[in-house]
Amino acid sequence: MTNAAPQTIYLKDYRPFGYHIDAVHLTFKLAPTATRVIARMQVRPNADYPGAFFLHGQELTLIWAKIDGVPVTPDVTAEGLTCDAPDAPFVWEAEVEISPDTNTALEGLYTSNGMYCTQCEAEGFRKITYYPDRPDVMSVFTVRIEGDFPVLLSNGNPVGQDEGWAEWHDPWPKPAYLFALVAGDLVNHPGTFTTKSGKDVELNIWVRPGPDEAKCAFGMEALKRSMTWDENVYGREYDLDIFNIVAVDDFNMGAMENKGLNVFNSSCVLASPETSTDANFERIDAIIAHEYFHNWTGNRITCRDWFQLCLKEGLTVFRDQQYTGDQGSHAVKRIEDASLMRSAQFQEDAGPLAHPVRPASFVEINNFYTITVYEKGAELIGMLKRLVGDAAYAQALDLYFERHDGDAATIEDWLAVFEDVTGRDLGQFKRWYEQAGTPRVAVSDDFTNGTYSLTLRQHTRPTPGQPDKAPLVIPFAVGLIAPSGAEVVPTQLLELTEEEQTFTFGGLSEKPVPSLLRDFSAPVILERDTTNAERAFLMANDTDPYNRWQAGDALASAVLMDMITEDAAPDAAYLDGLAAILRDDSLDPAFRAVMLDLPSEDELARDIAETGGVPDPMAIYHGLEALRVARAQHLQDISPRIYADMQVAGPYSPDAKSAGKRRLANSALSMITRLDGGVAAARQFEAADNMTNKISALAQLMNIGKGEAQSAAFRADWKADRLVTDKWFGLTVARAAPEDAVGTAARLTDEPDFDMGNPNRFRSVFGALANHHAGFHDASGAGYRLMGDWLGKLDAKNPQAAARMSTAFETWRRYDPDRQAIVREVLEALAGQDGLSRDTSEMVGRMLADPA
Repeated sequence: MTNAAPQTIYLKDYRPFGYHIDAVHLTFKLAPTATRVIARMQVRPNADYPGAFFLHGQELTLIWAKIDGVPVTPDVTAEGLTCDAPDAPFVWEAEVEISPDTNTALEGLYTSNGMYCTQCEAEGFRKITYYPDRPDVMSVFTVRIEGDFPVLLSNGNPVGQDEGWAEWHDPWPKPAYLFALVAGDLVNHPGTFTTKSGKDVELNIWVRPGPDEAKCAFGMEALKRSMTWDENVYGREYDLDIFNIVAVDDFNMGAMENKGLNVFNSSCVLASPETSTDANFERIDAIIAHEYFHNWTGNRITCRDWFQLCLKEGLTVFRDQQYTGDQGSHAVKRIEDASLMRSAQFQEDAGPLAHPVRPASFVEINNFYTITVYEKGAELIGMLKRLVGDAAYAQALDLYFERHDGDAATIEDWLAVFEDVTGRDLGQFKRWYEQAGTPRVAVSDDFTNGTYSLTLRQHTRPTPGQPDKAPLVIPFAVGLIAPSGAEVVPTQLLELTEEEQTFTFGGLSEKPVPSLLRDFSAPVILERDTTNAERAFLMANDTDPYNRWQAGDALASAVLMDMITEDAAPDAAYLDGLAAILRDDSLDPAFRAVMLDLPSEDELARDIAETGGVPDPMAIYHGLEALRVARAQHLQDISPRIYADMQVAGPYSPDAKSAGKRRLANSALSMITRLDGGVAAARQFEAADNMTNKISALAQLMNIGKGEAQSAAFRADWKADRLVTDKWFGLTVARAAPEDAVGTAARLTDEPDFDMGNPNRFRSVFGALANHHAGFHDASGAGYRLMGDWLGKLDAKNPQAAARMSTAFETWRRYDPDRQAIVREVLEALAGQDGLSRDTSEMVGRMLADPA
């Protein structure tokens, strides 16, 4: 058998559907392998865009179909059906049979440990019934569910129920990707919320009976905070009588914003001090906010087609970033978001998987739920807000909600509201949505007669399918600092719109030190000749928190590059700078902790490749280890004091202040452990009353090759908790010695509770292996082969999960010829696998394509 050539879909070919669907009634008769779905749709021809009556459908067994009550025989293929239809309004009815129990792809209607649930974004609804499964077809849904379960949920408001059935009606038109159904033996953690206009809303988080019931309180409070924040900051009230969240164990994504019925991966909603870390709590808070915010930026206003995915996701990510900053530290949140962009998104932009924020084509839309669409999409919103100002941004958002409520909108619609409010022409800014790749800004300067000049030159390297790039609008925030450390020019926003521009600052008595790209004002790479002395100066004196962190990060990278490639000793300026920051008790503990973070092995490999070198994963690993030991030795007088001062007394709380202190304390513990052989870490492990301190101590012990007893105890204590077990699986691989990482991952797949069908468990092992740079890139190729073998197995069950995990091979061309040869062999074998899915086939094909 030969795999069928996948079909490419192009933005330029968009055409509206030939019919309107005014109302939909669905009846589900649930059965594990023989669920019946009866659809009744009120259909009206689209006079402006006439076309064939084609309904998507996959893996469906058609029982019967009728038009206006008369049986019809459609032309059915593997992708859907086509039927002759009247040139007048009509009623379409069809009954299909599906098998949720055998649906391992976790798209459409499937079962998770006996619970029925759905995932329809992007194109899962076509696995439920025949329907125009595209986001620009919006309709009002009524749903009847029949099944022997105590809880039967769908979108909208409940309109009737009795034993064995329930009916729901969603009054707001929505596309099929927002449809949801959940049925099972569930219990609710209830709550209420009163909107600003005085409307009472019933809130529920639904979980299985048992231990999960004690893990819902934080999620409920996070939901209420999100609802309040969206009212206060964006003026958006909730619009139904009830809001339900359901925790599901088997889920490909983090969560899904279905109208009024959000389905969540259990790991993204369930939390308790004993089982969840501070990072888990913050992530849960942000994801609950994100999905709730989608109610307006995604649901009430959806995207016209999947090419506009960044319209809902970029805007909603930006909103959840604002929210998270308001809950804690805006400075630390900005650093973390910028760090993610600079590491993961810049890597995507520079490799075979590069694509514009709004792609021009795709084969499988699931492959474009990427960091570029989400995170770079959010950066574009932030840049737009920075360019027009806070007041104009607020006005434009109000106009956007007013103008497009109930619409399936486009990027052009989004930019138009800003043009109408501000009078600006955003045609050049639109290129950010159309051009792939990370812009680079080369910076040179001059100081003459009291005038300081900055010359900025922008260029973007070719990316697959886009050899030529046009200049962008780049908001470039700058401040100037005198050699004394005083800020002589506060932050100014420069607008770089041409390939080269010069900006001047007069009235200066001496040449300043420039603080460039403050607050990461645009997702660009700076190219500028500088010195470690200047980096150390900015690390000590910059008033912009992001730039202070960036200077420290750049200094650490420069030090590590010298250690890795020249076998140099650590630069004393870097070590002394860290000591000064640690001793400065006026600084936020969370900020001091993030200043201690080191560049990842993958980032260092990228930097070596950027300069024309070939990364040696083991040399990078040993360089980082050497710097960690050197830092521990240099800071050994201050680390114990920091560790003691940052202990948090009293019952655990995930609030930002307490979490920041724990973060700094555990950073100090990592240095202490390098010198005391794990004595303090073992003591913390035994005494810890929360997961943050428990797992941090265990990680430090594993880092120095110890902790076998603690790991076994942790495993035994938490064997019954699936989410904590995921942590143990991931930590065991992540902290293995490089020579043991692949063997450890392989051994864990033999554990009785390893389940490749559960995305969380699979990611806990193979995501950790992919991120174990020295282990995954072992010269033997064992990591590549193990990953390739398991991706082949996973693809047969869950193509979406396999395709996403295949990005582990994204950077293969940066390594030596021997490693490249092994990866090519693995990828070609995967590409030739019989029956390989469209999802994985597209990803592998893009990675194998000639980079020229």
